[in-house]
Amino acid sequence: MGDRDPQEVVAGGLDKVQEVARFLKLSVASVYKLMDKGDLPYVKIGRSRRIPHRAVVELAARNLVGRGDA
Repeated sequence: MGDRDPQEVVAGGLDKVQEVARFLKLSVASVYKLMDKGDLPYVKIGRSRRIPHRAVVELAARNLVGRGDA
């Protein structure tokens, strides 16, 4: 995500933690760990965390194995 404009990152919508867990086929606890480690950026609104959908897709793409560029 690096140097991107924050408005650009969130423009694709925000997902709930449970939605991200379902999308990535991970536990909710694993998603919180990714956020706490800084691997998955999030927006905090009150006590709720929302994750930019683009960040979820980019996390999956960064960890893609067998892309053929090795």
